[in-house]
Amino acid sequence: MVTASQPASPRSPRDDDRSPSPDDALLTAVIDLSKDLALRPLLHRFVETAVDLTDAEYGALGILDADGGFEDLVLHGIDAETAALIGDGPHGKGVLGAIIHEPHTLRVADISRHPESVGFPPNHPPMSSFLGCPVVIRGQVYGNIYLTNKRSANQFSNRDERVLEALAAAAASAIAHARTLAEAEARERWQRAAAEALALLAKLPPKQAWPAVVERFDSILTADHVEYVPVHRMTERLGQDLADDLALRPDARFLSGAKAAALVDDAKRSALLVPVTAEEASPSLLLIAWDRALLSIAPEPLEAVGQMLSDRLSVATLLAHQHAESERVAILEDRDRIAQDLHDHVIQRLFAAGMRVQSVMPLVGDTVASEKLDAVVTDLDETVTDVRRAIFDLKQGGVALALARSIDQLAQQGSDALGFMPSVAVGGDYWTLDDALVMDILAVVREALSNAARHAGASAVRVALDVGEDVRLKVTDDGVGLPEHVERRSGLDHLVARAERWGGSCTVRVRPRGGTAVEWRVPRRRPTEA
Repeated sequence: MVTASQPASPRSPRDDDRSPSPDDALLTAVIDLSKDLALRPLLHRFVETAVDLTDAEYGALGILDADGGFEDLVLHGIDAETAALIGDGPHGKGVLGAIIHEPHTLRVADISRHPESVGFPPNHPPMSSFLGCPVVIRGQVYGNIYLTNKRSANQFSNRDERVLEALAAAAASAIAHARTLAEAEARERWQRAAAEALALLAKLPPKQAWPAVVERFDSILTADHVEYVPVHRMTERLGQDLADDLALRPDARFLSGAKAAALVDDAKRSALLVPVTAEEASPSLLLIAWDRALLSIAPEPLEAVGQMLSDRLSVATLLAHQHAESERVAILEDRDRIAQDLHDHVIQRLFAAGMRVQSVMPLVGDTVASEKLDAVVTDLDETVTDVRRAIFDLKQGGVALALARSIDQLAQQGSDALGFMPSVAVGGDYWTLDDALVMDILAVVREALSNAARHAGASAVRVALDVGEDVRLKVTDDGVGLPEHVERRSGLDHLVARAERWGGSCTVRVRPRGGTAVEWRVPRRRPTEA
């Protein structure tokens, strides 16, 4: 952004005829900087003031990102037309990079003669003399102020150097204050967004609540992109490594620059990943991105706010999951009760009625009446068969309804061998699965946890099951990975065989950042049943 300096206001005849001294001008500048409470205007005022006090032609403030590049640039002296001709701005190389790599004040008479000079791109205005200084906030370099082309001399002076250092120190204090105010305002917005999200999750099923949550976050946070990522799309959306890392370490992450752009599009400059770790049919991640760099909030406070949001959403989603699970358990218990009542009462009464009819048939002399009674007995027998079939159907699906609870029990049993409790996430309409498939899923979970306990040496294990168009089971750990001699032996062959008989697949791989991932994926039904 290019900002032109405003001409000085005319002096009043009553003003003191004495011109302000350089020290007076510096003091006035420091006081003026402290008056700006909004960060963006403050940054522009800082650059303009530095240019004025040192008599420079051009000025720039480069705000650093986590990778040591420029997250944002505040320019002065280059008009919009020239900036468009130059194209992509500086990336912190050459002389600019010298201050980034070793934060210190640097004064150069001729940029082109500096050992680290890399030249200028086409259409860039000529620049010779150079003065640069880091802006340090609470021990960390926030950015660097760069000045070029001193108008009244061939190079910047020692005094210019001291003035810039003093101005940078004052700007650092003002920037820290402005960021503190901005962080407080941001926390208020995030708190409001979290409250509305919790209200939505409390009254709606997760599948219906999350689209509304995304809409409210988009509005309240003035974000440019808000997205929910379902469990089964985590790897596809984030990449294998990041998806696995979030699964094992579900902490909020702030990304900037190229990392943020890679997740959404090239226009995005900042992104916050908010994992939701206790979901059922809900997204496992909220991805929030902005087209602008979030200069007013440091990454650490933003990640802390994101973690607060993650914790609250996780609890709310867990409660929704538990409510849905309790409803399914109630259905299961009701089906068992009905089946038991049918067996103990209805069938017995039907059977007794049939026996009584058969007992009187020999006493009936009329042939037509005897045939009708015989038909009644046949109908009663068929009714008993139908009721028994209904009892069987009621009991079918009970294993599937209890799947989430069964996986939790397996995790609890595995905690003794592992030394800690594995985390479990079960999502999708798993209660509709065939009982035979459910038994295979439980066998795979049991075997995967057993292998992790025997071979992984892990400190964290996660079991994630998602039932959508297909069934996806993933067991990941952060251990040492499987030894070569067990990668295709023992129970692992059984995992593959169980997947293949359903027309699916099972892969076991060592994760790049350490640990093992077992991925078991099958259709909801065998291919012959589809």
